[in-house]
Amino acid sequence: MFRATCLVVFTSLTIAADTGQLNTQLLSNAQHAEEPASLLWIASEQGSQQAQQRLHDFAEQKQDGYWLEKLIGLGYAPAALTLSRIEDNPRISQRLVRLAARGGVAQAQYEFALSRDDYSHRASWLTAAAEQGLFEAQTALADWYLLYQQPELAEPWLAQTADTDPQSAFQLAYLRWQHGEKEEAKALFEFAAEHEHEEAAEVLSVLNRYQPVSVSALRNQLASSLPDNWLTAQCRQRMQPLATGLAEMVQADRIFRQFKRDRRLQSLSLCVATPQWLADNTMRCDANWRGQGRLGCDIRPLAETVEANNITHLMVLAQSGKANVNNGVMYLDVGDTYSVFVHELAHFVGFVDEYPLTAGLAREYCSRKTAPNLVFLGEITYAPLDNIAKWQAIEFPVRLYPARTCHNIRQPSYKPSERMTFLENHDAKYIPPLYLSIWQQRLNDPGVQRTVSMNLFQAFQRAKQTEQAAFWLDRVRQEKAAFLPLPAEPAPDETLIDPDLTP
Repeated sequence: MFRATCLVVFTSLTIAADTGQLNTQLLSNAQHAEEPASLLWIASEQGSQQAQQRLHDFAEQKQDGYWLEKLIGLGYAPAALTLSRIEDNPRISQRLVRLAARGGVAQAQYEFALSRDDYSHRASWLTAAAEQGLFEAQTALADWYLLYQQPELAEPWLAQTADTDPQSAFQLAYLRWQHGEKEEAKALFEFAAEHEHEEAAEVLSVLNRYQPVSVSALRNQLASSLPDNWLTAQCRQRMQPLATGLAEMVQADRIFRQFKRDRRLQSLSLCVATPQWLADNTMRCDANWRGQGRLGCDIRPLAETVEANNITHLMVLAQSGKANVNNGVMYLDVGDTYSVFVHELAHFVGFVDEYPLTAGLAREYCSRKTAPNLVFLGEITYAPLDNIAKWQAIEFPVRLYPARTCHNIRQPSYKPSERMTFLENHDAKYIPPLYLSIWQQRLNDPGVQRTVSMNLFQAFQRAKQTEQAAFWLDRVRQEKAAFLPLPAEPAPDETLIDPDLTP
C-alpha cells in the first residue's frame, strides 16, 4: 500500500508542474484511495483548504489524533476543537479549545466563553461566536446581558433569534412591552405560546384576565371583586395583592392561584383578594427603600382604597428587591416564589425566622422574646415558661429542639419542632400542626397585630402630612380595640413583626 501511495504521488508530480494542478490531482486520487490521509496531507501542506477540511473530516471519523495534530501544526484551528473531544486530559482539552477559539472557530469560542466566569471575557468570546452566526452563542449572549441587567445590549441578539426560538421570543416580548410596544409584544408572546412555551401561555392568560387600573378606579373595582365573607370572622386578616407591572402581575396571579389550592392554610381565618394590576407610576418603589437594603414603596396613594375596602394588609409585587414584611405590607419581587410568600405571611402574625439572623436582627428579636414559635433560655424569665404553657395547651407533651435563630449572638433558642420548618427554609414547606394552631390564635388576638394602617400612619407622618397621619393613627387604635369594624370602618387584625429579611 505504501508503494502504491508513492507511485500515485510520483505520477501526480509528473502530470502537473504547478501546485494547483497537483492539489487537484491529489484530491481526486484521495477520493478513490482506501487510505486517503497521506494524499490529503500533501495537498494540505500545499495550502489546500479543501484538503485540510477533508483530512480533518477523515481524522474526526476515525478519531485519529495523529492527523489532527498535524493539521494543528499547519494552523488549521477546527482540528484543535476536534482533538479536544478525544483528549482524556481535561487540562490539555481546555487548552485545545482555547487554541481553536483563538483560531476563530465559533463553536470553540462559545465553549471557551462558558468556561469564563468574569463578565467581560465571557461577553467578548460570546460576541465573537455570535457575530459568526452561531445560534447558541447568540442566545447565550442575550442571557448574559439580561443577567447583568443590560436589556439594551440583549435586545438586538434576541431580535435575531426570536423568529425561531420561543425563549428568545418570550424574552424579547417583555422588552417590547416595557418599551410600550404592546401589540408587537403580544404577537411575540403568542408565537412562543404556539411553540409550547408554558410561561408565554401564562402571560397571555393574565393579559386576557387583567388590565392595569389607575388608583382612582382601583377603589371601586375592588368593591366588586372582594370575597363575600370579607367582613366576617373568617377573614381576620384581609390581604390585597398588588402588582406594579406585567411580570409582577403574572407572579401575583400565580401566587394567588397557589394560595387557593394550599390545603395547609385553609383552616386559617385569613383571606387574600384577587390581585390587581396597578397602572404605571402609581407609586414609587425602590429596591433599597430608605437606604435599608430591602424592597419598599410609598403606599400613600393607596390610602383611600385601603380605607374604603377594609383592607388590613397589602402584598406588593415589584420588579426587584429583597422580600420583607413591614407593618402590614409584604414586599416581594418577580423572583420570589409561593413558598417565599407563605414564609413572609407567617411574619404578619409575629413568627420569627429559624435560620441564623444577622447579629443586628438577632439582638432585636432574641432580646424581645416575643416570638410565638421560639423560647429563649439562659436567664430565668416568665416569657419562655409562658410560651411553653401555650404550646402544651395545644399539644402535649411538647419537646424542645435547638433553633439557629440567635446563633450569631450566641443566645440559645429552641423551637417545638424536630424537623426543619418553612421558617428555617421556605423550600422545606413543612408547617407543623402546632404552628398552624399558634397562627390561628395570633389571628384572633388584636394585641399582636400590626396592620397597613400603622404603615400609612408612619408614611404620612414622615411626609409631615399631619392630618392624614392623625387619621391613620386613630384607625390603628380602633383596630386594637375590636376585630369586626362598623360598616363604615375597616377591620382589625395583624402582625407584630417589623421589617424582616428573608434568607
